[in-house]
Amino acid sequence: MDKRIENFWRVRSLQDKIAELDIKYWLHDEFLTGSWWLLLVFLILPWIIWSIFLNRKQILETLLFGTFIIIITFLLDLIGITFRFWGYITQFLPIYPGALPFDFSMVPVTFMLLYQYFRTWKSFIISLIFMASAFALIGEPFSIWAHLVIYIKWKYIYS
Repeated sequence: MDKRIENFWRVRSLQDKIAELDIKYWLHDEFLTGSWWLLLVFLILPWIIWSIFLNRKQILETLLFGTFIIIITFLLDLIGITFRFWGYITQFLPIYPGALPFDFSMVPVTFMLLYQYFRTWKSFIISLIFMASAFALIGEPFSIWAHLVIYIKWKYIYS
């Protein structure tokens, strides 16, 4: 057998064992904990707020922008996990990346609301700076305090 194929199956076997351990850990130590319920709120509440404040005349444009933000957030989170910049102590689901409520709800909904209400480039960029600062200096320390995430090679200011 080709050495590469043999190595592939060896790595795959280890990945399978890790996935099994990860699911056991999630079921025993994460699922239905206080932190898990907080993630559920973080997943649902932003979309409820968005539906209340949505300008229905701009729904398609806003959703397309939000989809773009979801893709970027998801990819950046995947890079951060892959290079071990951070890890998720509590995950909503035992899948990667573990920040499903942040990547698919909190961040994109906030971006969509800013996009909708700050229509000039200047006001939009200023609002993004305030949002990024609030997420980095308030939201991220709260997430660490709530045992949702742990920083390995990352600092708030990088965000």
